[in-house]
Amino acid sequence: MPLNRGYSYLRARMIMAQLSQHKLTAKVPNIPIIYLPGILGSKLFDRTQQRFIWGDYRGVFTHSDYEYSETTENDIPNVLATEQLHQFTIIPKLLTTLVTQELKDVLEVGLGYREGQDLFFLAHDWRADHRQLVVQLDQEIARLTALFGQQQPFIIIAQSASNLAVRYWLRHTSDENRQRIAKWYAFGPPWEGTYHAWSMMETGYYAGSRHFNGFSPDDIAGYPSAYQLLPCDAKALDSHGGEIENFDLYNADCWQQWRIGPYKMGNVTAQNQRVRDNLPRYLANAKTFREAIAGECLKEQVVPQTWYLSDNNLAVTQAIFARDRWYLQAKPIAKHFPHIAPKVLAKGDDHLPLAGLLKQRCGPLVRDKYLQPWGESFVFISQASTHRALINHTPNLRSLAFDIATIRKQRNR
Repeated sequence: MPLNRGYSYLRARMIMAQLSQHKLTAKVPNIPIIYLPGILGSKLFDRTQQRFIWGDYRGVFTHSDYEYSETTENDIPNVLATEQLHQFTIIPKLLTTLVTQELKDVLEVGLGYREGQDLFFLAHDWRADHRQLVVQLDQEIARLTALFGQQQPFIIIAQSASNLAVRYWLRHTSDENRQRIAKWYAFGPPWEGTYHAWSMMETGYYAGSRHFNGFSPDDIAGYPSAYQLLPCDAKALDSHGGEIENFDLYNADCWQQWRIGPYKMGNVTAQNQRVRDNLPRYLANAKTFREAIAGECLKEQVVPQTWYLSDNNLAVTQAIFARDRWYLQAKPIAKHFPHIAPKVLAKGDDHLPLAGLLKQRCGPLVRDKYLQPWGESFVFISQASTHRALINHTPNLRSLAFDIATIRKQRNR
């Protein structure tokens, strides 16, 4: 067993002991949990090649086709996303990166959940329009309602981008479905988008390094979900800090004028041309989706919620165009433009500025990792090292376990 896996299990045992000290381990039925992974969080299985192209070392050391092909209801997809990525194996039986395994350990060891029995991971193709995940969530709620009965409440846990799908679902589903949600836990919800989505369209994503295989910029720019994660009101500055006027990230002409993403200098491949041809539609759909989840909505506010955020890093609030390229990450901006860094960087995790997430918060802000309003709505601001680490941060996992145990106790009185 890898060391990190052993540590995860011991931490789960520690949290279980703390729950026991607070008399929160009574043998009562668990409230079924539906977990929605974020970007990169589900394995991708290529039916043609008969292998996983994303989910372990083969997606890093061997070349895979990550181009996304949209399908209709009558199409049979070549790539399936039906399995949760709990851990990413780099070297079999030796080196593994834990993804949702740590959360799963806490739920199973600490609270007695069992995957497939009362803990359900809703794997999905994270490259697709988030409204496809909305449909999946609706179908899963219907399936579990038929399984557990009309009176059974459910808990939703969502990571990063999938929280946008949950918000969309709550605003469009029935009152009966909203009443079925006992609590919604949102880890790193990108309510106002993120410049990181734009950055990946410029540089791609490589799990190891650029020496290995990964997702090219054109791969990312071909994913409808990436456009739905673009910053809502993107601002662009020049190297002196002056605002670039008439800049509209949701206008395809702007992308061509400022050489964004697929319009970067270089040879135009067939894949690149497909992205350019689809760009106006991707942007229009993303704008429609963004408008549907913007602002406050009473329909979603009736559902108790806890948001897990971090302000341990700096995140980008405005893009910089200089030296014939875009600067969209905090470290290069701080290094090359220290004179305007305070203007374009703000506290948050490494992807999301904190201030933008709190404009319409679900409850009081809490920073104490031990004193929290268990069972109620609140926002927990921790010191998780990165956006990705929010789901594995010990204070967050402890908070999640105590809150679920409290709700379970309240409902079984």
